[in-house]
Amino acid sequence: MSDDVKHNATILFLKMGGTIEFIDPGYDEMNRKIMKVQSSIDCYLNDVIKPHFNYRAKSIAEKDSRDITDRDREILLNEIKKSEEKRIIVTHGTFTLVKTAKYIRDRLGDIKDKAIVLTASMVPLAGFTVSDAGFNLGFSVASVQRLRGGGVYICMNGALFNVDEVHK
Repeated sequence: MSDDVKHNATILFLKMGGTIEFIDPGYDEMNRKIMKVQSSIDCYLNDVIKPHFNYRAKSIAEKDSRDITDRDREILLNEIKKSEEKRIIVTHGTFTLVKTAKYIRDRLGDIKDKAIVLTASMVPLAGFTVSDAGFNLGFSVASVQRLRGGGVYICMNGALFNVDEVHK
């Protein structure tokens, strides 16, 4: 383990919604909205993982990513800019994950010291015996701690990608 990895640095989780935070991904046929049951990332970290790192979590939006607007992205970007944390994980839905990642990257300005990793899942973190959510979340935690310097990345399926390498 290299000395440049700061294990005592707090990771900020900014939660935008999406499948990763839902127990029941069933759709209401009339509204085509994901039915929100509970946000489970905090419970997962506290009750299941009991991590050896400090973290703080904040909900920005609780939306299906198809419903995320540029106003929501602006709120997310402002939260990133004003945060003291240099390691940030954004949980998001898969449908507009790339759009949000590019929005952040293109508007981050001269803030070059924050490592920002966006992640999502195809199956919710809680309520299913098989889910990619825990794996994606865990790999995001490992990745954001290992990144040198800043930048915006997408983490899915055991890989860390530059924003321009990903498409839905």
